[in-house]
Amino acid sequence: MVNKPDYPYSKIEYGESMEVASGIFWVRMPLPFSLDHVNLWLLEDGCGWTLIDTGYNTKTTIDHWNALFSDLLGGKPIVRVIVTHFHPDHLSLAGWFAKEWDAPIWMTYSEWAHAQLNQKNGPTSDLDMRLKFFAANGMKEASLKGYNSSRPDFVNINFALPSFFTRIVEGDEISINGDKWRAITGGGHSPEHCALWSSDRNLLISGDQILPRISTNISLQCHEPDGDPLGLYLLSLSKFKKLPDDALILPSHDRPFYGLHDRINSLKQHHDNRLDAAFEFCTTPATATDMLPVIFSRELSVDQVGFAVGEALAHANRLLAEGKLSREHCKDGLIRYGRK
Repeated sequence: MVNKPDYPYSKIEYGESMEVASGIFWVRMPLPFSLDHVNLWLLEDGCGWTLIDTGYNTKTTIDHWNALFSDLLGGKPIVRVIVTHFHPDHLSLAGWFAKEWDAPIWMTYSEWAHAQLNQKNGPTSDLDMRLKFFAANGMKEASLKGYNSSRPDFVNINFALPSFFTRIVEGDEISINGDKWRAITGGGHSPEHCALWSSDRNLLISGDQILPRISTNISLQCHEPDGDPLGLYLLSLSKFKKLPDDALILPSHDRPFYGLHDRINSLKQHHDNRLDAAFEFCTTPATATDMLPVIFSRELSVDQVGFAVGEALAHANRLLAEGKLSREHCKDGLIRYGRK
């Protein structure tokens, strides 16, 4: 039986901080979505602070940060910003910190490149391309309009980024206040997500790769229609299974927790169940949108349908990669998956 995560700390409020280990502070900031918060991490680092992820670019978040500057930081500067991945709840204030503190931004190359593409209205932020992709995969007009109205404008939500950064690669050891933190990269949720593991502290800053309660969104992207993001994500989980089970996990959503191995097992079982459901459903060829009721048991809000279709496509393409399903571009303009 898979156990529930063990939460050693109670929830904190927006803009508050809590020391979860010596010199390591949890900061919780609001998000304007159904997923209403993001966790950020401040680590004492010599004469300053290393910040891991930045929060969403809103006046409210900036006001919270300004309050923390005069309180928690104790006059010490932000000396480095490490961004786990390019999604706006993690990245969109990185440029602001770089400007305010002259703090260098550290990221993996793929995440930095995607952030630059978003900033320059590249394919990752091409809304028309994404809507056509969803329509071809069966999304109805009402859902397309809802997605269009609720999706952030990634071109403008990110505070302008500098044109230079420091690259993080798999296995890099980053020294923070004398502790070594090893970069563990993985795909699926984003191209080259970076988690940080410290054997010195028995701590994993897991970003979005391992969350304690909800499952990480794994979506097929319109600019990579033949991709296998779920396969990449499951591969990344195998890296974390090598870490000690008694490590404290610092995730980007919900609360710090213990129970790494049980959570990994639960996530794998979750995706196995969805794969089985999608395969069983595709006895008759079906679009990704057709699959939603068998993959998601809950009612989906307007801002969740796009994520859900992307998730259904990720599972369909995993079954495609395994040779269990085939994919057809049908005469009515829709893409359907069926059993081989």
